[in-house]
Amino acid sequence: MNLRGGNSAPAQGGQFGWLVSYPKSGNTWMRIMLQSLRNGGAPVDINESIDSHILNREEFEEHFGVESSDLAAPEIDAVRPELHRAIARASKDPLILRKVHDRCWLTASGERVFPPEVSRGAVYIVRDPRDVAVSFAHFFGLDLEAAVDSMADSTKTYASSSSRLTLQLSQQVGSWSEHVASWLDDAAMPLLLIRYEDMLADSARELEKVARFLGIPAEACAQAAAAAGFSTLREQEDKRGFREKVPSAARFFRQGRSGEGKEKLPIHLLERIENVHGAVMKRLGYL
Repeated sequence: MNLRGGNSAPAQGGQFGWLVSYPKSGNTWMRIMLQSLRNGGAPVDINESIDSHILNREEFEEHFGVESSDLAAPEIDAVRPELHRAIARASKDPLILRKVHDRCWLTASGERVFPPEVSRGAVYIVRDPRDVAVSFAHFFGLDLEAAVDSMADSTKTYASSSSRLTLQLSQQVGSWSEHVASWLDDAAMPLLLIRYEDMLADSARELEKVARFLGIPAEACAQAAAAAGFSTLREQEDKRGFREKVPSAARFFRQGRSGEGKEKLPIHLLERIENVHGAVMKRLGYL
């Protein structure tokens, strides 16, 4: 079955603004701030539809008219670039915000999964991997050793179970270092690097950087940052839950601070993270 289309940019439609991060690095927080900003700084219900969701099977089936369950994962992976082009062509919004946990990768035929010709740019949110390890462990119900192991796994893929279908399409994540380097070095599109630690220090300032990069009116950044403050999101989750929380996690919006990795990781795990990811950590100012 041939689902592949052309490689040209859409004559009309929209362009993607990719919101990219390794898991548990601040992507959801930024998405909610941007949703508030696009609504003039209005409060956001975290359980209402956040428009920057991860690519899913419903979109695949809508655009290709084929049951995704009838296809093997490599067949779906092969046409993901064309799926992105199809979504861009059909969009009535000139900017399509989209959450991404994939590393920046190529299909088996050498085609970019995130086509530059339908991309306004990528916002890459990075966080100290020592803090990521602690948050990762809490979220996925792992011990700290297993979390650090997972972050070093070059073959790591999400939503790829062979025993059950997930709503999301599979995501090739790789190791933390590979993830960072793939986007910073090979995105082939404009890219803005945002540090989670800077979001904590001044979320309105970092939101304004993202807004200006993506071409979103930035006048309401202070209101949007306040409306989507971490304590506000945590309070909402306490009252009504959060549908993006997985069963293994006690909560999604847990601590929202930096430095936890140095406090809670034993010395041998801190050393392992620095040995495996030290080059990229130094590049980003984490060592």
